[in-house]
Amino acid sequence: MASASLPLTNLLPGLGKRQAERLRHLGINSLSELLRHYPYRWIDRTVIRPIGSINDKDVLPEAAGEDGRLRRREVTVLGRVVGSRVLGPPWRRARGSRFQRLEVVLQDDTGHVTLVFFGGSWRETHFVPHAPVLASGPVTRFNRGFQFTNPDYELLDAEEEAALHTGVHVPVYPLTRGLTERALREWMRQALDRAGSELEDPLPEELRQRYKLLPLHDALRHIHFPRSREEIAPAIRRLAFEELFLDQMVVQAVRMRRETGKVSPVISGGGPIFRRIRAALPFALTEDQNQSLEHILSDMNTSKPMNRLLQGDVGSGKTVVALLAAAAAADAGYQTAFLVPTEILAEQHLRTLRAHGAEFGLDPRILVSGLSRPAQKEVLRTLADGSTLLVVGTHALFQERVRFRNLGLVVVDEQHRFGVEERVAMSEKGKAPHVLVMSATPIPRSIALVQYADLDLSIIAHRPKGRGRVTTRVTPEQNRDKVYGFLAERLAEGRQAFVIYPLVEESERSDLQAATTMAGELSHRPEFQRFTVDLLHGQMPSEDKDRIMQRFATGKTSILVATTVVEVGIDVPNATVLIIEHPERYGLSQLHQLRGRVGRGPEKSYCILVASGTLPPETLERLNRFAETDDGFELARLDLLLRGQGEILGTRQSGPPGFKLADPLRDVKMVEAAREEAERILAGGFIEGGGGRDLEPLHRLVASRLEQLGALIEVG
Repeated sequence: MASASLPLTNLLPGLGKRQAERLRHLGINSLSELLRHYPYRWIDRTVIRPIGSINDKDVLPEAAGEDGRLRRREVTVLGRVVGSRVLGPPWRRARGSRFQRLEVVLQDDTGHVTLVFFGGSWRETHFVPHAPVLASGPVTRFNRGFQFTNPDYELLDAEEEAALHTGVHVPVYPLTRGLTERALREWMRQALDRAGSELEDPLPEELRQRYKLLPLHDALRHIHFPRSREEIAPAIRRLAFEELFLDQMVVQAVRMRRETGKVSPVISGGGPIFRRIRAALPFALTEDQNQSLEHILSDMNTSKPMNRLLQGDVGSGKTVVALLAAAAAADAGYQTAFLVPTEILAEQHLRTLRAHGAEFGLDPRILVSGLSRPAQKEVLRTLADGSTLLVVGTHALFQERVRFRNLGLVVVDEQHRFGVEERVAMSEKGKAPHVLVMSATPIPRSIALVQYADLDLSIIAHRPKGRGRVTTRVTPEQNRDKVYGFLAERLAEGRQAFVIYPLVEESERSDLQAATTMAGELSHRPEFQRFTVDLLHGQMPSEDKDRIMQRFATGKTSILVATTVVEVGIDVPNATVLIIEHPERYGLSQLHQLRGRVGRGPEKSYCILVASGTLPPETLERLNRFAETDDGFELARLDLLLRGQGEILGTRQSGPPGFKLADPLRDVKMVEAAREEAERILAGGFIEGGGGRDLEPLHRLVASRLEQLGALIEVG
C-alpha cells in the first residue's frame, strides 16, 4: 500500500498535529496502523431499550461462560441529560478527581436512570443539559432505582440521534484522553476509502481460497462498519488467521536464518551405552515417551541443528527421555550439557541421571557456583579433555572458562526460567550442538506453538504407570486440627510431607503465616513431637539448601516446611502428603506444579488446600475445580481462561507483540494451520524470493518485520 506509511496528517482531512499525537498514544502512526485499530465491541442500535423497561432481571448475572465466570447483562439506552452533580469531599478536589464521583441522570419518555462515574468528575462538562446520550453497560440496583456504573457512553448530535434506529452496528474503539468515538469513526471511514485498491493483501489468493478467508479490504470494512452482526465473525476469522500466519512466517524465517550455514553433529541412536541404559530401566517407556524419543533421535540424526521442545506434565518422565538422548550423543563421542535454573534441581537431576547411567559409561558431573574451587577445577578439566560426557549445571555453565572438547547436545530444563539469549549462549559452547528444551509447565498445544514458535514440539501427555494417585481436597482453616491429625497418622506409617507457605518472612502488610514462624509452631505441636521438621526457602545459602534437601531425601526429616522453591525438581517418592496454605495466592498451573511433589511413588498421596474462610465464591469455585482434575493441560487451559493469556504470551522472546484478534486458546485449529502454511511457503524458497508474484506483498511485509527484528537475528 503506497500510502500506508505516510503521516496521517497528510492523508486524512481534519486530522491535525494535536490529534495525531493523541493517536500515537494508541500506537497509531500510519494509515495501516489506524486500520488495524479494531473495535472491541459493537453497539447494536436495533436493541436500544426504553429506560422504563429496565427491571430486576437485568441485574441478575447471565449463565456462566466456558471460563466459569458469571457476567452481567449489558443494557443500552438512549436518553437526554436532565441533571448532573459531583459528590465527594470538596476539600479533596484539589488533590485529584479520584476522590469524586459524578452522577448524571438520563431520561426518556418512559423513565429515568443514573449514570455513575467513580473518579470521573472531569467528565462533568461533557453532559450538557438536554443533550442526547447513548449509554451501555451492566445495570445495578441502587436504593429504589437503577444505575449504570462507569458505563460506555456516547454524546450524540441531532443527525446521529436520528440515525440510531436504522439498524446500524456501531463500532466502539479503545480511546485515549482527547479522542472521541465520533472522530475516530470518521477517520476510519476516510482511511478505508483512501486505502481502496492500494491495500495489499499479504495472504496469497490460493491460501485464502483454501481456508475460505475474506480479502483484506472486505475484512477491514466488515469489522469496522458491519451492516449486520453476521458480517463480524468472518472478518475476525480472516484477520486473526493473518495475525497467526504472519507471526509464524516471521519466527520461522528467523529460525531458518539462525540455522543457515550451521552444521550439527550427526548422532544416531542404538549404540552400546544407549542400549544398556534403556534395557536396565526398571520400567517400560510410555507411548508418549517413545514417540518423543523417536522425534529427538530423528532430529539428531541429521546435520541440521535440532531445536525441540519436550513438554510434559509433572512426573511424566521427561528426564529419562533426555538421558537416553544424552546416551545416544555419548555413543557418538559427543558431550551433553544439562542446564537447570537452580542448584537444588541440579542436585536432583544428578542423582536421577547417575542412578540410571553411571554404571553403563555415562557418569554425570555437576558444575554449580556452590561447588568448591578444587572440585570446579576438576570438572572443568574433564570437560575440556572430553572425559566427562554429561554435565549438569546452573548458570555456572555460561562462564568463559567452561570449555567443552566436543559438545553435541544441550538440554535446557525448565525453559521458562531461561530466555533465547541464554539458550543461544549455551549453544556457542560447541559447534552448532543440538538443543532440547524441556518444560514441566503444562501449556495447551496451541499456546505452545505460538510461545515456542521457533521450536519443534513433542508432548508427553500421560504419566507412567506405577505412580500413585493424588487425592486433592479443599478445606477451611477451621479444620486445621483435623488436617494435622491426618498428617500425623501418615507420618506414623513412615511417610513424609511437604507444608507449603507463600512467604518467608512476616510482613506488616500481609496476614499470611510465614514459613519461618510456622516451621517452629509445627515442631512444637504435640502430634509432631517425635518427628523432625525442617525449613527450606530460596533465601538460604546453597549449602544449607543442599543439606536440608539431602536430609529430606534420605528420610531423616519427616516434615519439610517450604516456599515454592520446591515447585519443580524435588523427587522424594516417600512423600505422600502435601499441605498448601493460602492456595488462593497461586494460579492453577502453579498449584499443579506443587502437587507434583507427591504421588511420585506407588502409594496413594494427598494434596490438602487449607483455604481462608473468607474467600469469594468464585475463588473457592476455582480451587474446587483444581481439586476435581489432575490433568495439567486441562488446568492450564482453565487457568488461561480465568487469568487471560497476557502473562504467558508476554514471556515470548521473538516475534511481534501480542495478538489483537487471535486467541490461541480458542483458535486451536487456526494456530496449527497457520504454522503448517508458514512452513510450507518457507520451504519453497520464500526467503530467496521464490513463490511468484502472488507472494510479493507477503514477501515485502515479512522482510520489513525481519528488518525490525535484525538485532535478535544477529544474536541467534
